[in-house]
Amino acid sequence: MGLSMDDPFELPPDVLKRVPLFAEIQKVLSWSGGPVNWDLARQIAVSLAAGEAPGQAVSEQDHADVAEQVRVAELWLTDAVAMPTPTHLVKARAATQADWAEHATSAFAELVDPVAAKVVRAMGEQQGQPTELGGAIDAGMIAQALGQLAPMFMAIQAGTTLGSLAREVTGNHETGLPTTDDELLIVVPAVDAFASGYGLDQRATRQWIAARAAAHRLVFEAFPGVRGQFFARYHNYVASLDIDLAQGLQRLQELDLSDPSRLQDALGEEGLFSHQASPQTAEAARAVTTLLAVVEAYTGAAVAAVAERAGDRGRIAEAYARRAAEGGSGRRMLASFIGLEAPENQRAADEFVRANTARAGWPAIARMWEDADAFPTEAELSDPETWLLRVKP
Repeated sequence: MGLSMDDPFELPPDVLKRVPLFAEIQKVLSWSGGPVNWDLARQIAVSLAAGEAPGQAVSEQDHADVAEQVRVAELWLTDAVAMPTPTHLVKARAATQADWAEHATSAFAELVDPVAAKVVRAMGEQQGQPTELGGAIDAGMIAQALGQLAPMFMAIQAGTTLGSLAREVTGNHETGLPTTDDELLIVVPAVDAFASGYGLDQRATRQWIAARAAAHRLVFEAFPGVRGQFFARYHNYVASLDIDLAQGLQRLQELDLSDPSRLQDALGEEGLFSHQASPQTAEAARAVTTLLAVVEAYTGAAVAAVAERAGDRGRIAEAYARRAAEGGSGRRMLASFIGLEAPENQRAADEFVRANTARAGWPAIARMWEDADAFPTEAELSDPETWLLRVKP
């Protein structure tokens, strides 16, 4: 059954009865909180993260252990790596996959909303430009419906992405992105499953993951200006994006409303839109991913510097790298949604940090976080000594 209603906002009565999403369509349409209906996204994300089978719960002891492990990791990092102390403390706690998904719909909003706003704007520009796509309803009419339904569609895609991601990650640090966090969550069931799957000591693995999470947070929160550097590059990248809705409109036109799961499939995994490639966008994206590559290299090296205190002699780090290389659908969906792929220069960034910490020590390498001018250029990533000579007092 194609999408063939005279009024795009008038849904069949049987669908209204059977599908809670459409039964509450007026509530969904009344959303006025921005380009993503985060209330709906939260419901979808938590539902996907929880799954059908009951997940492993976390205990009060888990909460206490995570809080202690993160604080211990912060002390190690400020001692061994000379990381600055953050200006404010955040609560660290254990979380289930569903807990993390619920938290992520707030934490990732600063990253998702700008891209979603570009998509919503592109939908508005489609109005008044009817183009026959070979079905029962033309693109102009679909676009008119999308203008009002856009926050719902963005919610479905965001919720599906974050819900899928929640089933893969041990915490926000795994995405490499700076999120808006009033809490630091460690997904303890995922950490324990990782330890069990690779034959690792559970407590040592929990402490090592806490160190990864703490190091990632300290880079973005304790070094002045690093977060600002990221978002300056990120917003420049988003401004360069050109959104292509053609494939999404085609999928919506062919959508079978009698099967609600197809709506989530069409808008969640494939997405409503794609990013058009251009030299300007590629350059802006590379500026973002280069910064993320250096953050990842610095974080990894910092954790390696304190790893023995956590009980790791290389096995946890090696297993973690293998797990990350395997990826997952949630990671792919997030990369597709915001349009940023894995850094191409990660190896160069790793060598840059390794070489300069060995040559000059941690205080010297930390100079790259002082301001945007001190950050290494692409050429300097491949020639670490040149950067060191440039920024050395």
